[in-house]
Amino acid sequence: MASVLRFADSEYFLSGNFELDLESNQPILVDPLWKGTVLENHLHKYPLPVLDSKKSFCLVTSGSTGVPKMVWKEWSEIESEISFWTKDNLVQSLFQGTKKAGVFVSVPFCHLYGLLWGYLIPKRLGIPIHIEKPSKETYLWITSAPQLQKAVDAHSPLPKNAIVSGMKFPVPLARTLRDKGGISVLEIYGSTETGAIGYRDPLRQNRFQILNDVETKFFQEEGIEESELQIRSPYLSNQFFLLEENGWVKFRIPPNEFYATNDLGNGSELGWYLLGRKDRIIKHKGKRVSLDRIESEILGLSLPGEFVCVCISGESGDTIGVFGSTNLTPEEVLIRMRKDLPESHIPKLVLTNHSMPRLPNGKIDYPTITKLCSQEYDSESVFLDQKPIE
Repeated sequence: MASVLRFADSEYFLSGNFELDLESNQPILVDPLWKGTVLENHLHKYPLPVLDSKKSFCLVTSGSTGVPKMVWKEWSEIESEISFWTKDNLVQSLFQGTKKAGVFVSVPFCHLYGLLWGYLIPKRLGIPIHIEKPSKETYLWITSAPQLQKAVDAHSPLPKNAIVSGMKFPVPLARTLRDKGGISVLEIYGSTETGAIGYRDPLRQNRFQILNDVETKFFQEEGIEESELQIRSPYLSNQFFLLEENGWVKFRIPPNEFYATNDLGNGSELGWYLLGRKDRIIKHKGKRVSLDRIESEILGLSLPGEFVCVCISGESGDTIGVFGSTNLTPEEVLIRMRKDLPESHIPKLVLTNHSMPRLPNGKIDYPTITKLCSQEYDSESVFLDQKPIE
């Protein structure tokens, strides 16, 4: 069986070509947004990795740098997770409520969350799948926090229930959805490598409930108050490929070892409190804060546009920079943040622009935004949080 590159749009899955590939090839699934970009060149520069197990495939991902990574998914990992969720009473009730009308999916099938929740789980349960935005209220959406916020802002029809993943869901947005008709949200926690780790109702639970089949331990580095979550799981991918100077290099996690998620927080019998990714946590105004969490909180403010947070390093230490693609002025953004966010989450710098810098794959270009914010920070003699605001 040969590895084949597939720019996997929704038609690729809905036509049944994914299942055909699994039987005769080893598909390497790539977001169609990569086609025609410099990222596609990476994929053609060296021979594709060969997978030596039946019905295995790769999901191609990229971090903030845009460097490709191929996560090798064994079908046993996928099947284990499908079986778990389709037997779960809560998930069964959510999908059974939409058995005739079908489920609306606004996330790509070529990513693990979309593949499982938007395609494989509905298919296993016999639920029709719709990718066109509904013109009237529907029962269940497979979506994300930004997509739900856009629907709220546009006064579009909303679902009765939503399953989301991808960022820590903003509690203010969960309240808004409840107030607009009792809309409930189930948030899935995990990554392409890990599969699902836990879940929560963001309106009622501050902590994620870890799945029964997932073993956890918490590693605490000296001098850091939070712990890193490490797991062993039947849903975990034990192999992946990184693009290095001379081609694709395979890495393997020994089956009995715990996998470091790179997520910091604290765990207890009540569940896992996620602070954020290790490389996105800084010390600001004497307190360790997560830039991911601040982005989530800003989303919950319902400001027009899109906002990201970056770390700005200076002589006095690290601080927060906020970049927004919005028609608001930096002062207007800051006024709203000061009103609703804790003091430790208020940035030193807010920079606004008509557009958001992005990588060729469509993801936010954090390195460029960091550079822009750092240049602006260095050029300012008086910073925003020192200016009196009427």
